[in-house]
Amino acid sequence: QIGQLFDMMRDLRNDTDTTLDEELIHAYRLPDIYQKSMRTLSGGTRQKVSAALAFLFNPPVMILDEPTAGLDPLSAEILKEKVQREKQRNKLFLVTSHIMSDLEEPATDVLYLVEGSVVFFKSLNALKTETGEERLGRAIAQIMQTHAS
Repeated sequence: QIGQLFDMMRDLRNDTDTTLDEELIHAYRLPDIYQKSMRTLSGGTRQKVSAALAFLFNPPVMILDEPTAGLDPLSAEILKEKVQREKQRNKLFLVTSHIMSDLEEPATDVLYLVEGSVVFFKSLNALKTETGEERLGRAIAQIMQTHAS
């Protein structure tokens, strides 16, 4: 059950010095489904549970893999706004995504990999200046087109 999962994670950490960050638990109304089993949840709801667990212990570094995959538009915006607020608190986020629009706002630097090899690593501003593009997706497409030539 979802509720037991959160309880187990709190018990495992047993960290009395850390203030728990339960914002996403409440924003996603997860207590309403605490009695449900993970295997019965939709992919989007599983993603909400995973996001809430990732932020729960207030880590200074967050690694998020395709964080908005499967989320409805409202839930995706809730998560993006949460990342923006936490970024303001000087937390470091490493985000992997194929959805460039998800990275547009929070990104400061872009590392682009193809088959495990670094194609480029630049600041977002340098990338936009170099390509003359304002949108991240277009800037990357331009670099990739140049790289393929």
